[in-house]
Amino acid sequence: MKTMKYILAALLSAMALVSCNDWLTLGPIDYYGSESYWKTEANFDSYIDGMHKNMRDQAWTHTIMAGELRGGTHIDGTSSDGSSVSYADIITQTFDEDHTGLSNFGGYYGPITNVNLFIARLNATDVVPEAKKATYLGIAHGLRAFYYFDLFRLYGTVPLRLTADVVEGELDPLKLYMARSEAADVMAQIKEDLQKSLDYFGSANTIPYGKSYWSKAATEVLAGEVYLWSAKVATGNQSAGGAADIAKAKTYFTNVMNNYGLSLQGNFADVFSVTNKLNSEVIFAIHYGEGEATNALADYTYMSDGRGITMEQLDATGHRFGDPFGLNAAGIQRYQYLDNIFLSFDPNDTRRDATFKASYSKSVFEQTGKLEMVGTHVHKNIGYTNDAGVHQFIGDFMYYRLPLVYLSLAEIANYEGNGADVAKYINLVRKRAYGSNWNEATYGYTAGSFTANELAILGEKDREFLQEGQRWHDLRRMTLTKDGKHLVFCAEANPKNNGRPILDEAQSHKLLWPIDKNVMNSDKELKQTPGY
Repeated sequence: MKTMKYILAALLSAMALVSCNDWLTLGPIDYYGSESYWKTEANFDSYIDGMHKNMRDQAWTHTIMAGELRGGTHIDGTSSDGSSVSYADIITQTFDEDHTGLSNFGGYYGPITNVNLFIARLNATDVVPEAKKATYLGIAHGLRAFYYFDLFRLYGTVPLRLTADVVEGELDPLKLYMARSEAADVMAQIKEDLQKSLDYFGSANTIPYGKSYWSKAATEVLAGEVYLWSAKVATGNQSAGGAADIAKAKTYFTNVMNNYGLSLQGNFADVFSVTNKLNSEVIFAIHYGEGEATNALADYTYMSDGRGITMEQLDATGHRFGDPFGLNAAGIQRYQYLDNIFLSFDPNDTRRDATFKASYSKSVFEQTGKLEMVGTHVHKNIGYTNDAGVHQFIGDFMYYRLPLVYLSLAEIANYEGNGADVAKYINLVRKRAYGSNWNEATYGYTAGSFTANELAILGEKDREFLQEGQRWHDLRRMTLTKDGKHLVFCAEANPKNNGRPILDEAQSHKLLWPIDKNVMNSDKELKQTPGY
């Protein structure tokens, strides 16, 4: 987006709230709906910008909190620069009615209500040309499916709000009470929205407004994700769909691979360069720009203003670590990956050094002459230092890019028993990762058993998608044997290598998140997530 407006009178729907802590207040008071707004095509154009700004507001929740922190890859306690780690409860799976990780359903119902209002107003207008109206409805139904899929993976059963809950001039909370819908109904609604999105987008395989706007390609990736999930994961009264859903997921991912002119970048680091945004492998990304919003990935770096200890540690050459990212006092370390994540990379895999820089103990080196790792610091997507010496954290959050399609097709091939395609798709990703070091005989993957293949796909995703919100969902979806135990319950998927799974099966209720007390107390129709 050119300027992601911080807008708008039209976004009253999220902002005119009675209480920011009460989920019941997320319905809009449509003061501007009938009098001043929805009168021109430009109003609808601006509202589309606003809905994508909502997407950006949710990016940290979607990517880091919901997708990364529970994946077993992060330390808790104190980071290597001396900062206290954030969200330790989520990292350590400490969930109960007083420790819910997220509050207010993760903040998703404000954006959902905005989408609902947009759909209602767009369907009722004749000021928008029919072709544009169809594209906008394709976007809106795709966004609603995206939000509800996140909620489904978080909570399983959630209230299905499909109208804007507009009350002219007055907001009546009693009319907003809503019970949680059954899991099968939520999944059915997600799939219905996906189909509507594709129907509205039509047959043209284009990305008309750019890759920082939702598109048909994004809907097809999401549809692949949804059907791959529903094929392998049972939730409540939603049974796993098995081979039938696998076949649908394969169709969607294959369409994306073949129909949108996508191709891998030659170098992994180039994918995230601020001078190479929305490049050939990006399908959908959350935009950040200088002078607009930043991406908060400073919290994975290090304290560089003299208060932390990282700068005085050593790098891999035995020299002072200093400030290699050029942060100029802009960073701090609130999140830190395990050393084992760094060590899982082959040194000839270019993704390691394009993702991490490790720091080593100065005191140990002075005493023993040996390098002992004390921390990992991520510079994969942190932006750049401008001419004024100010670091700008403006790397885009990559929601969907081509390697996700390849590795999803590898997972599908494994389910189908097609080892040749498992190896083909893993090696498409791995070849780029090794760059000039690539030698298929040395680094190429050769298919093995279902278990070996599934773990290899997980490992490849771990190296390719750090900070891209994949691992927790992978652990919940992927299995050790076909239709067997999910990897979240298998020690083989725990990067700590301590012989324990990330979750014991006795803790299976923790697969879903509890609802915070404020929300529970505000809506008499809601029931707590089972197990809490």
